[in-house]
Amino acid sequence: MANIVKTETGWKYRVSYKEAGKYKVKSKSGFPTKKLALLAASEMEQKLHRGVDINAGEENFIEAFKNWYTTFRKQKKSVENDKHYDYAIKFCEKYFAGLKINDVNRTTYQKAINEFAKTHAKETTRKRHVYVRSFIREMVYEGVILRDPTARVIIPDDETTYKDLKSLSEVQVKKLVKELNNHFNPIHSSISVILFAIASGARFSEIIGLTWDCIDFVQKTIKINKTWDYKNTNAFSNTKNYSSNRIITIDDNTLSMLNKIKVYQSAEKLKDSTFNKNKLVFINGNCFPPSNNAINKSLKRYCKKLGFNKDISIHGLRHTHATLLLYNDCNIKYLSKRLGHNTIVTTLETYSHVIDEMEQKESYKISELMNKINEI
Repeated sequence: MANIVKTETGWKYRVSYKEAGKYKVKSKSGFPTKKLALLAASEMEQKLHRGVDINAGEENFIEAFKNWYTTFRKQKKSVENDKHYDYAIKFCEKYFAGLKINDVNRTTYQKAINEFAKTHAKETTRKRHVYVRSFIREMVYEGVILRDPTARVIIPDDETTYKDLKSLSEVQVKKLVKELNNHFNPIHSSISVILFAIASGARFSEIIGLTWDCIDFVQKTIKINKTWDYKNTNAFSNTKNYSSNRIITIDDNTLSMLNKIKVYQSAEKLKDSTFNKNKLVFINGNCFPPSNNAINKSLKRYCKKLGFNKDISIHGLRHTHATLLLYNDCNIKYLSKRLGHNTIVTTLETYSHVIDEMEQKESYKISELMNKINEI
């Protein structure tokens, strides 16, 4: 039975247990309330009852995280995945320095997330949480800790992240597409990539990772099943998540553009059998995908020419695609699948500002409908 006592610095628990035939005592102090001391004592007794090594949680949190990552996660997936774990470890080094695994409780963790969110976008904060959580859940599974301090954590909203998502209006998109079509040449991939981004809403890495076997000209669909890792390996890589593997429909104009590119590449292949060995859809002069920087420069140049007062990027065209679909009454579930989001929650959070506007529009429709019914 635990013994709870009041001390000068708060509350303290003492738990007696038997190990190798000898009685020992495990204690911990500094609890602000008696209730918290009782709760901690109860968890300790549960560990002892289950035969868990009660000293396991005494290990330095950051060192334990690094050791676990090196053993179980490093180089198991993609280079990008490893980078996210590196970021997560740096996050812990900043907020949990000197703490033991047992010291990181729900309050400590939430405060760290809150502080990080003040200077980072919500999606960045969420990613840090996801990768730290994966380690902590393993600690729960191993019995090192009984409770998951990351459970039910709240990722704070960023004041600018979603309200100020840089995207183009429908009028601007029409002007841009017209301008790009006027300058289209199958040899130059920048324009093709921009047009495809507008039409598909795909991520840049997914677009430049497309190969010709992914284009179905008969069914008018695009299969997205891989990416091109332009940041690290400059080679094919996995998609962002399981839901990112998808098949989306594509319009006739975009298919016509793709067909022109295919005809050009087929002709070049006849001249040189080594041409485009990777069978990529979008390539530059050296048969590799165009760089993110080159595409953004090209997009910026055309937007400036058209007088758009926006510093739009290729990723901004993904947001443009999504907002256009939403404003044209696209089903949110369909949009989430088309964008390859992990869950529909991601879509709802990312485009909450648009959804709020659409809800107001729908409310007006309902009011108008009821008014008409009452007139009958």
